[in-house]
Amino acid sequence: MASPLLILYACSIFIGFLATVIIVVAVSVDSWEWIDFDGGKLKFLNNSCRSGVSVRCEVQEISKDPPLYRHVQYHIDSASNDRTNTTRYLYSMHSGLWRLCDLLNDYLRDAYISASETNFGSRQCFTYVTDYDEDAKRLTNGAKQIARLQNSAASCYIVVIIDLSSAAVVGIIGIAKKQVASCMVTGVLYLMAALFGVFGLSMFHTKNYYEKYHCNALDPIPDAACSSRNVEIGYAVPMAWVGVVTCAFACIIWLGVSRALRVIMAKTML
Repeated sequence: MASPLLILYACSIFIGFLATVIIVVAVSVDSWEWIDFDGGKLKFLNNSCRSGVSVRCEVQEISKDPPLYRHVQYHIDSASNDRTNTTRYLYSMHSGLWRLCDLLNDYLRDAYISASETNFGSRQCFTYVTDYDEDAKRLTNGAKQIARLQNSAASCYIVVIIDLSSAAVVGIIGIAKKQVASCMVTGVLYLMAALFGVFGLSMFHTKNYYEKYHCNALDPIPDAACSSRNVEIGYAVPMAWVGVVTCAFACIIWLGVSRALRVIMAKTML
């Protein structure tokens, strides 16, 4: 039968490895958030945009699969009676920790999106860390708010990855050399990973709140279309929370290992 210390070693290594795998998978996928529009509600806007013979706005369905809608807002100058319009494109997107990507095909992106006023340009994805410019004129205050929160969440998870990598190295040394201090530091590193994971997820949920209830977006959304916008959390967010709990559990196990080694060393010295 294996000794209790050997079982404790095996548990600490397994829990630490499991926490690292969960966090790495969570931060690697672009399934933190899904954004789409209800086509039925958008088409209903055409009726609400009509006031007698005048039309204030119009929604056109360009593509059904993948869904792409064009929202045109008409503006009439009361003095000169000139008519201008503002065009916005509405389409589905999915977001990860690092970037926001559309679900359009190349034809739709090149034919419509690249020629419109958008922060994506002709790219499929907007990478928050590299593409975000605080001084960009196209970014509204709402867009800057969610970009800052997203970059802050990403920064927290960079610290988490550093903590997990350091914990793996220090933990292996601690077990191989039976170093009490190394095992204790490993436990503290897992605790720091859990704390920064909570910070990052809190910032992400705050960003999600502003997107869902304040209609904040990287590209401006027409006020009339906000009610048809759906913002849903993807499977990577619950996975990240599981990673936080696993890191906290790994911290307890590694501190238990350090305590067990301290007791064994004390008995050996007697």
